[in-house]
Amino acid sequence: MLYQLEKLNETEKELVLNAPAYITLLIAGADDDITESEIRRSLQLVHTKTYSESIDIQDIYEKIDRDFEDRLTDLIDSLPKTLQEREATILGELSKLNTILPKMDTKISSKYYQSLLSFATFIAQAAGGIVGFDKVSHREEKFVKLPMIKDPKLA
Repeated sequence: MLYQLEKLNETEKELVLNAPAYITLLIAGADDDITESEIRRSLQLVHTKTYSESIDIQDIYEKIDRDFEDRLTDLIDSLPKTLQEREATILGELSKLNTILPKMDTKISSKYYQSLLSFATFIAQAAGGIVGFDKVSHREEKFVKLPMIKDPKLA
């Protein structure tokens, strides 16, 4: 497994690797309509992060990129279908990162947290505006700063 995640158990590792998928589904599904365009953009973003992110976390994104579409599909199939229940489940899962990220190296957890914030912003902007960018809905806006996840530098 990845050296960045070596201090974590298997369940914790899976949650770290699933975080971008949960964020995609939380934000893209905030309007209760996850579009193919939002899914495509999240797939592109994960792939881009395999080479555009800090060298410290590129390996994490390489691992995520290998099966990200399957992760998304599995989560879509397993999550509750109603908006409120789905949001509650995803918020609960993402909030578990508050106990996981501090177990990682501080530099790595901080960079991963910042990367998740930029990921959330990109997904929110992908849904609207001119050429599909720059418009964030009110419902997406409440999640885009990932208030359920604390900055590990402050933990």
